[in-house]
Amino acid sequence: MTLGFILLSLAASSTLVEATCTTDECQDENAALLQSSVKQVRAAEELMRDDDAADYDDSDVNAPKFDDGVFQVNPVQPDPVPGNPFQTTPVPSPGKPGFGRCPDYDLGTLPAHESFKHWFLPVDENPPMEEEDFYTRKKKYHKKLKSLDIQKLYEDLETLMFTSQDCWPADGPQDGDIPNYAGLFERLTWHCSGTFRISGGLPEGGCEGGRQRFWPENEWIDNENLDKGRGLLAPIKKKYGDSLSWGDLMTFAGTVGIKASGGPADEFCFGRVDDPDGKDSVTLGVDGINGCSPEDGCVSTECAVTFHWHEQDPTDHPMCNATQNNFRFQGSHKVGLIYVYPDGPQLKMTEPEVNPSWVHQRSARLSGLEIRDTFHRMGWNDEETVALIAGGHTLGRAHGACSFTNANMQGPYFESQEGSGRGPTKDGLCGEGKLAGFGPNTVSSGFEGPWTRTPSQWNYEYLQSTLFEQWEPALSVYGGDQWWTVNRASPNNATMRTTADMALAADDKYRQISIAFDKNHTLFDQAFAAAWRKMVDRSKRHPGANDLKKEAKKTHNKCTDFKFVKPKRPGMYGNKR
Repeated sequence: MTLGFILLSLAASSTLVEATCTTDECQDENAALLQSSVKQVRAAEELMRDDDAADYDDSDVNAPKFDDGVFQVNPVQPDPVPGNPFQTTPVPSPGKPGFGRCPDYDLGTLPAHESFKHWFLPVDENPPMEEEDFYTRKKKYHKKLKSLDIQKLYEDLETLMFTSQDCWPADGPQDGDIPNYAGLFERLTWHCSGTFRISGGLPEGGCEGGRQRFWPENEWIDNENLDKGRGLLAPIKKKYGDSLSWGDLMTFAGTVGIKASGGPADEFCFGRVDDPDGKDSVTLGVDGINGCSPEDGCVSTECAVTFHWHEQDPTDHPMCNATQNNFRFQGSHKVGLIYVYPDGPQLKMTEPEVNPSWVHQRSARLSGLEIRDTFHRMGWNDEETVALIAGGHTLGRAHGACSFTNANMQGPYFESQEGSGRGPTKDGLCGEGKLAGFGPNTVSSGFEGPWTRTPSQWNYEYLQSTLFEQWEPALSVYGGDQWWTVNRASPNNATMRTTADMALAADDKYRQISIAFDKNHTLFDQAFAAAWRKMVDRSKRHPGANDLKKEAKKTHNKCTDFKFVKPKRPGMYGNKR
């Protein structure tokens, strides 16, 4: 029996009792029944997690690393060698300060008090017209969608992809590659689509609705600086108007980024209908209330029920149980995250894997269990999980180039000074001149560095180096717990891994899948393309992997197989070092 079925059954039974019970005494019985049911589900969750942990054979944790890809989990390595590349910030060329927010930025990011001024706040003396229902909006959009020129849209996005803007410079140059927004747009697509989950047997989330523009999603900490990505896309949305929804634009942008950078994208279907506000995302969790207040009805969601792994430091961040009070379903391990804590669980100092000389004691082994727990909540199997992580971390980089305190890390704008467009920095002075708060002086996740040597070009280095390179703990300038190559002369010595990345090598099941993908790049490309298409297509309105495509074929027939894309000559996507 699955956890979802248990939830659905218990929720249904409690509803039946409540419908026939009105007295105070009977209501007390209902509350007791509900509390008992929640305890049963939580116990089932713990058993499932314990089963996953028991499946892992840690008898060889001190064994050396072999050529077959077996990773030495938290091996005892020599003391770290000085010269951490993540402790140096490139000095930008002198110039004038930044140019402010990108044109039409406000189209892509609405503060809470604007996005629900007729939702939570009192209605003024001139109330708006009654909101159109979903099916009316759907009918209108699908009619407009028929005029969309998909090839022209692709070409516009491809031009933007490789044209760095002063309002938010593209990554690449700081890592010796060409400017490319593919990594940013891939993250934008993933974080918009990755909210999909099945809650109590019912679908929730997904990028249809385009709700990342609104509160609460635009204040989630995991969406930091994605307001800049939406700002870059805003002129394209303005150009195509009602023939292109935000949901379609945000999912297509990341897909084009992969395709235009040489990666696998074999099909895309349009038809996602936008929502007028972020109301349907509240059930996913409220992280920030910077744009409103509790008096206005904005209240942050806290996970009342959490857990730690048995080997985890009890003072380390706890993980949210899937089942919260009153059967609220929590998909990620923290409200505001899409899936997991990338830095992984911190070990107790009494654990045999601990190396006191290391700068952190994050466990790749436990991170593997954590990834499986939350990815399964979101409906992903192990092969899809590996494909998504490996493909998602092939392009782009992480940002943690600055160390500061008292910074503005809050949404919806995630900028040092309102209207500046600069990323969160200390008084806007991280770096100097034109690139202060931009480009190489950006902080998003707090981790720092690219995953591969050519972050502007699709490549197959991620799994190869994750499996066969030896890594040890390091700190970003921001202070993020990450990993660096033990061999300082390695060709990969300017790349980094998070603990969640290292889990693909440390977890036995993930490792075997990763080895298969590393040996067969065609297999990897096919698995990633399929998982990516499944991720961007699923939503509350289209929960099945093929639901969106079936509807598109019946109504507007706006799907593409990208056959119009001309092959690019090798090497033109970025520098090969």
